[in-house]
Amino acid sequence: MRVEFSHFDITANLPSKVSLALFRVLQEALQNAVKHSHAQDFKVELRGAPGEIYLTVTDAGTGFDPVEAIGSRGLGLISMRERLQLANGSMSIESVPRQGTIIRARVPFHVDAESSEPQRMTG
Repeated sequence: MRVEFSHFDITANLPSKVSLALFRVLQEALQNAVKHSHAQDFKVELRGAPGEIYLTVTDAGTGFDPVEAIGSRGLGLISMRERLQLANGSMSIESVPRQGTIIRARVPFHVDAESSEPQRMTG
């Protein structure tokens, strides 16, 4: 398995609730992809924006019907959605059989007003 990871404009003082939610979503997304997609290459992007952060996980594997998966064996997908909702975030899934999957997560956050201007990392 190969993961190409990129990150842009990530604040150094991201709230731990947000970073933990995104970590768990990424973990579940990669586990699901390895188990079901039969892909070996994955792309992960973490991108910051003022007051929010985005996670995108992409594979070129077998794909699936997201509605069917959530209704039947999609406990991992439901778990990811619930984790994001606890952090006031949201998730979308784009997948087409035999054409791969893109999972996008978005989580808003607030930087403590007493802290200094958020430091940013680029990559």
